[in-house]
Amino acid sequence: MNHWIAINRLPGGQGGFTLLEIMVVVVLIALTVTLVGLNLDRDLDRVAGLEANRFAKLLEHVRDESILTGKSYAIEVNETKKSYRFLESPDRWVPVENDDLLRPRKIPEYLSVEIEVYQKEGNNSTGLLVIQGLGEVTPFRLVVSGDRYLHIVSLDDSSNVVVEQVDRDAT
Repeated sequence: MNHWIAINRLPGGQGGFTLLEIMVVVVLIALTVTLVGLNLDRDLDRVAGLEANRFAKLLEHVRDESILTGKSYAIEVNETKKSYRFLESPDRWVPVENDDLLRPRKIPEYLSVEIEVYQKEGNNSTGLLVIQGLGEVTPFRLVVSGDRYLHIVSLDDSSNVVVEQVDRDAT
């Protein structure tokens, strides 16, 4: 003998959702969206760290390229547009073209970026982070700000590119 569970049906045999069921689904969707939004806020430091590390790796690549080819390169960072681009110098600084790795880069709008370039005397490339043909890099300090941490890209005493994570309260 088969026992069937009776399901309430509307007259005419049509089924539907009750108002309570629809409200429960809407509340679950709202809760999920809220949790995703909170998660994105926590990822601000992670994204800032990724951007700082990407800049460091690209700088190391450009330095290796300059050693191999003997060409000079520069990185021009635009703090207001939150972007940077790579330049090369046969005679004057021109944007690098036809190189997907050295294409212009955009930093996410919600991050803050600052750069200080410490020019040597006689260097007329003001504001540019210059990589000489033998791999010598102009001393600099690039800061990508996250929510709780500053991610600082610079050169150590041996001219290696380093990325440090510093608590904002410690500065």
